[in-house]
Amino acid sequence: MYLEHFQLQTSPFSEAIDPQVFFPDGDREHICAELEDDIKHGRVFIKLVGNEGSGKTLLLKVLTGRLLQEFEVIYIDNPIGSFDDLLRLVCLDLGMEAGSDQTDLVAELARQLQRRKKYGQRVVLIIDDAEKIFLATLERLLRLPCERDDLSVLTIILAGRPALDANLKQLTVYCAGVDVEHGYSLEPLTREETGRYLVYRLLAAGLDSRKHKEIFTGAAIEKIYTSAAGNPRMTNILAEEALQKSCSDKSFLVLLDHVDADRQEVKELKGKNILSTIFAMSKGRKRLVAVCGAMFLVFGVVFFFAFRPEKPESKKARIQEAPMVSETVPVPPVPAVRSVPAGKPVSPVPAAKKTVRREMAVPDKQPAAKRPAVTSHEDRHENKHIIHVHQDVVKRRVAPPAMKGAARDGDALFRKRLRASAEWLAGAYRGQYTIQLMMLSSRSAEENIKKLLVRDDYFSVIDKLHILRKKTNPPTLFIFYGTYPSMDAARQVRNTMPVFLRKHHPYALSIADALTKTED
Repeated sequence: MYLEHFQLQTSPFSEAIDPQVFFPDGDREHICAELEDDIKHGRVFIKLVGNEGSGKTLLLKVLTGRLLQEFEVIYIDNPIGSFDDLLRLVCLDLGMEAGSDQTDLVAELARQLQRRKKYGQRVVLIIDDAEKIFLATLERLLRLPCERDDLSVLTIILAGRPALDANLKQLTVYCAGVDVEHGYSLEPLTREETGRYLVYRLLAAGLDSRKHKEIFTGAAIEKIYTSAAGNPRMTNILAEEALQKSCSDKSFLVLLDHVDADRQEVKELKGKNILSTIFAMSKGRKRLVAVCGAMFLVFGVVFFFAFRPEKPESKKARIQEAPMVSETVPVPPVPAVRSVPAGKPVSPVPAAKKTVRREMAVPDKQPAAKRPAVTSHEDRHENKHIIHVHQDVVKRRVAPPAMKGAARDGDALFRKRLRASAEWLAGAYRGQYTIQLMMLSSRSAEENIKKLLVRDDYFSVIDKLHILRKKTNPPTLFIFYGTYPSMDAARQVRNTMPVFLRKHHPYALSIADALTKTED
């Protein structure tokens, strides 16, 4: 294990959000201080924009920890739903009774805020992933402080990807009383900042700088920076993998060859950020030319790699290594062998054609009357051999079809996981740990989970999924993954999860903490 190899106490490049490990460079510390100052001076609206993996959530967690007791923070990280759904979550966090059938949620919010105002408190509403907010919901949210004077103690912080900026600019006409331009942008780290970032994370994880003056060589840092383009999350993924490879080689240095620039997670994250940027740019007419240029460049690169001419030897190698075709590929039937007059020698079949017939000919079963006539003993033997070989190939290669998600009962799977989770909670009293995958809070949360459970990817890990329900209005559902004896074990599993699970930004925690989250 590389932690012992490098004498580290914790994983230095874990994806878990840890406010205690906050890299101040790259303008992060300055932005955090500016946000704190804006809140203290009563600014109504602030935005924080950055690509996925740029560190928005970590910065917001650090900001939350720095605010004094006079500020009450409400944090929402999955703002999918109507304006009423969003406002109901806020009111519930402020103290509205869970069973209340309050219809005028704006008035309820005003009452809750007035209570805080009497005691000199302010409320900070932080919405992460705010680019997911429906435009109609976003418009009403922005107009809220303008239309109500009794909401003066409320500060709204919206954090999201570049698409958030584009959405806000679309609404400037309808929300003229709100300054949507005020905010901050998280830029990628520079090459020098990337080097300092790697050292900072290693030292925070317990690296003894007296024993290990250098872990990442200059060439390795350069490759990480070039591949990650200064994105902290991409940098973490590459650095974590590089440390593991270095440990496998029993080296105390991370060399150039230890950095895998072709990591699938990095490619996917980079692709998402490119698409997000293009989408944001396409929202404004003034940037249409830039968007067309960017799209032309992307398609040009794809076209080049997809259709570039191959070297003759590479074509030859690919033909030689081509796999057997499956039975779903239409194959012409074996041609009939011509009758040869008696006494005339039979022309041998060329070797190349025999090879092709062995690999490609998979004759369908035909009635006896339609089978081709065979007059030569050698050809009869040859054809029987071909059929025998390909029937054997079909038996070995054709797998039974996978069960489709549509054939599964989402309701039954959901109820089964709820029952199984009751037994799973016993781990809370044995000091065990788990991984939180997601939290859904909306009227459609249960239906959304049922749709997930019948999918092939989630069904393949269904025995590890545990669902807990919190009785709120709307209902809140938590999904946890697995049971582990220690926090380190849970984090290791989290770091090697399939991509479809990691996209929810899972994090490790004790089962006792998971239970506390779901208590009514």
